[in-house]
Amino acid sequence: EGVGCAVLPKQGLGIALKIDDGTPRAREVALAALIRATKVLSDEQWRRAGQLINQPVTNRNGLEVGVVRPAEG
Repeated sequence: EGVGCAVLPKQGLGIALKIDDGTPRAREVALAALIRATKVLSDEQWRRAGQLINQPVTNRNGLEVGVVRPAEG
């Protein structure tokens, strides 16, 4: 759990990531942030994939109580 990989063949890049706590939402946000840092996707592509970089946290009632997002920097 908590392992993610991405391959960007046109750029000759590969990314491997391990999140210690194993949660999928942290892994997905971190992997999306790393891909975004490569600047291989256009702004329009990021608008369509924006939910990948900000994962909502909901409570037992289904109400959004927070968000998992990458730290600035």
